[in-house]
Amino acid sequence: MKTEHLLISAFVGVESAHAFSAFLPSIFTIKQFALDENAVHHVRDGYVPAIIFSLILAFVTSKLINSYTPLLIAVLVDVFMVATYEIAIRSENNYF
Repeated sequence: MKTEHLLISAFVGVESAHAFSAFLPSIFTIKQFALDENAVHHVRDGYVPAIIFSLILAFVTSKLINSYTPLLIAVLVDVFMVATYEIAIRSENNYF
């Protein structure tokens, strides 16, 4: 693997995580207000645009550099971010 591909993939991963912060509130905020089912539904609605943005960015980048690595990194970051938000939503004691 070329160093450039790894570096570009890392930037795609960081931007994928930033997409979640653009479309979703912080984990701290979720723990404070996502207590009823309506609020949880609104938080989960933010997954869709964040994942779409992330995957489009990764797909275009993968095509430009002819490597699947950015797409793989974006998928891993998306899974991690959704899991992190789900843990925050389901935390019974409001501890992460």
